[in-house]
Amino acid sequence: MIKIIVVDDEKPAVDELAYMLKSYEEVQVVDIFTDPVLALEAISKTSVDVVFLDISMPEMDGFVLAQMLMKLTKPPLIVFATAYDEYAVQAFEIHAIDYVLKPLTEERLSTTIKRIEEHLQQKQQSLIPIRDMLSVVRNPKKHDRLPVWKNDRIYLIHKNDILFCTTNENETTIITHKERFMTSDTLTELESQLDEQIFFRCHRSYIIRLDAVSEVIPWFNNTYAVKFQGCSEEVPISRRNTKVFKALMYIK
Repeated sequence: MIKIIVVDDEKPAVDELAYMLKSYEEVQVVDIFTDPVLALEAISKTSVDVVFLDISMPEMDGFVLAQMLMKLTKPPLIVFATAYDEYAVQAFEIHAIDYVLKPLTEERLSTTIKRIEEHLQQKQQSLIPIRDMLSVVRNPKKHDRLPVWKNDRIYLIHKNDILFCTTNENETTIITHKERFMTSDTLTELESQLDEQIFFRCHRSYIIRLDAVSEVIPWFNNTYAVKFQGCSEEVPISRRNTKVFKALMYIK
């Protein structure tokens, strides 16, 4: 039995696709979602084989959601369903499990189900092209918000609320004015999603938001530490990054 979840912010679209999928004896539609954040929470706690994703959704688009799903311990296969035939289509047709255009026909859906069955036989191999496609198609810096974890729930935080990000061997933490959140991204992955004109990798274990710095503290060996308004923690600037930091902060 192929367990499927459908995610589309338009209720008629998600209902129609779920109805079509239920006509296949080998398919079980586990759930449907119009909210991608709720979908991510559910998928992270439920064992499913495939997720049908719309691409154009508010809050979190299909590429962002797919990127999060790929980081799960047992990621599902991804099928994108969209009404738009843009440049992503060509990239996806080369690399991904499937990319179907709305309105979806019975004949096209049958082809998709066959592809799913084939890929489930060799699932690990099929996840690699998905990751490749996402790295080509998705431009994470264009999104204003990041999906993060706190107390087993997913939140979307504005990047402009971030003070700094830090990591140890086990986890990456994002600190905002009011709260601390966890992310499954490494600090390097997180850095790729942040605007380099606003955020600065000041240390191998820290990324800071430059315009949030409220105090620069001279440290030993001609290095510095920084503090942020309303936050007691001090963040070090590594010696190798001191020169660039001074230039960015107009420190002579």
